[in-house]
Amino acid sequence: MDLTAVDYLTFPGAEGRPRFEVVYHLYSLTHRHRLRLKVPVEAADPVVDSAVPLWPIATWFEREVWDMFGIRFAGHPDLRRLLMYEEFEGHPLRKDYPITRRQPLIGPKV
Repeated sequence: MDLTAVDYLTFPGAEGRPRFEVVYHLYSLTHRHRLRLKVPVEAADPVVDSAVPLWPIATWFEREVWDMFGIRFAGHPDLRRLLMYEEFEGHPLRKDYPITRRQPLIGPKV
């Protein structure tokens, strides 16, 4: 159903735990069961195995998490920005992203 991430950098009581979590919301149409799977991800090397070989639709969700949080998905066939433009520097949903940061100006490619 969904794949997203959480940044616990400034979360009270999160000291000593991994900075990120990748959260999978799964649903079985056959059995009508729901499952939430949380995968802890260290900040030093934010990488998780890709779910695309199992669920091809995860391509879009993983690209969104990469774009917004900077968590890489090992084995992803096309990991590139989805929501931000290619020249955008950083990952805007990280808690340490400076909200006053100026981005490079881009124009039409000629």
